[in-house]
Amino acid sequence: MVKAELNRVAVRVKDTKQAVKDFESLFGMTFYGPYEDEHMGLCVALPKKGGVELMSPMHDHDAIGAYQALQEKGEGVSGIALRVSDFEEAKAHFKAMGLEPMVEFNHGDFKEMIFPPQPATHGLEIAVNEFPDANGAAIQCALDMGVDWKDVCDWKDAD
Repeated sequence: MVKAELNRVAVRVKDTKQAVKDFESLFGMTFYGPYEDEHMGLCVALPKKGGVELMSPMHDHDAIGAYQALQEKGEGVSGIALRVSDFEEAKAHFKAMGLEPMVEFNHGDFKEMIFPPQPATHGLEIAVNEFPDANGAAIQCALDMGVDWKDVCDWKDAD
């Protein structure tokens, strides 16, 4: 059996830049980005603190169907991300359970596969990822998308 822990909640929004301002003002959350992830077709803001990822589609054919979901359902929780200790073991486990990821990618040591909403996930999009440290998902993606390493170190030193 695969054991996973909640890493972050993904929220689908119309405008990531505005959502960052709103979440910072409302909740005091801080983010890396937003960044345009051309591979996924998403504008993404990743959590420095707060465990919330904000994303909006860059066009009508993004990798996870966020554009279509935004049209049909509007803004709201898109899915959750779960951290596992062994990505390949988790992938084999889910395959044995009949689940195939709709997309899989890496950012450095960060690996992620995303499963679409379906009956087995109770209608929730599930991202499963592996990374070496507590906030590695956000940090590695942010570094890949252009954040200055000094900003990451300053944040980590503040704790």
